[in-house]
Amino acid sequence: MALVLATLACGFPTPGSNPVDINLEATQLAATIVALQQTPIVAPTNAIAPTNTQVPAATAAAPVATALPSKPMLSVSVNTNCRSGPGLKYPITGAVLTNGSFEITAQAPGSTPYLIIRNPDGGADCWAWLEHATVTGVVNNLPILAIPPVPLGSISGFVWLEDCDDLNPGNSCIMNNGLPEGDGSFNGEIGISDVPVELFSGACPPTTSVGNTKTSNGTFKFENLEAGTYCIKVNDSFLANTAALGGTFTFPSRGAPVQTHQVDLLPGKHINGFNFGWDDFEQ
Repeated sequence: MALVLATLACGFPTPGSNPVDINLEATQLAATIVALQQTPIVAPTNAIAPTNTQVPAATAAAPVATALPSKPMLSVSVNTNCRSGPGLKYPITGAVLTNGSFEITAQAPGSTPYLIIRNPDGGADCWAWLEHATVTGVVNNLPILAIPPVPLGSISGFVWLEDCDDLNPGNSCIMNNGLPEGDGSFNGEIGISDVPVELFSGACPPTTSVGNTKTSNGTFKFENLEAGTYCIKVNDSFLANTAALGGTFTFPSRGAPVQTHQVDLLPGKHINGFNFGWDDFEQ
């Protein structure tokens, strides 16, 4: 703009100029100034327009899913028995060892602290105690297995009459305080009937009675017993009253008026051999 004005200034009238020419030049000058004022200033074509540089948005890391086993598994920190049911009243059917991982097949009902797994030793699935167990995977969708009936066992024995002839002592006799008595060994002697026998729960000496029976030809038996410790008791009251001259026990504890056997019954087992020997006095 300054350059244009300077240029136009060169055309201003000087003294002695023609008035007509002066008026014409003034008019042209005014028109030129107005045109210049209305013309926008154009930026040079070689100017570089600024551009907006976008910073790429941060990409959130995709969550990493923790893979679960396709089947729930059980492992233990202490070697554990696997049983046919939940508890000591069921027999051991397998062993859950610390160096293995075992497939869980079912849940136990309620708050029972067991899970059912594929038997490590083969055979039917077994119940694993959770005291030392770690479970991996989901078990809530597994079936709930009903607690099986407790397997029951039995205990039996025999009360025999010693075959010792006091008048003619033989090989089946021993001398006790100068008198012959039975040797305390069962050698096929006959049994004694109607002898009362009592069974108690727990260790001997007996405290809590759980049943009574009598011998038949010397044999007695207690059935439908859960696993546990029991005490069998026989006393000499009946036997002493049936012998004319009395008598004494020869087995298992010679001379004691009360005889006992302590029995550890395993789940579902039927055990015998809990015998008592008795010798009638003949003189």
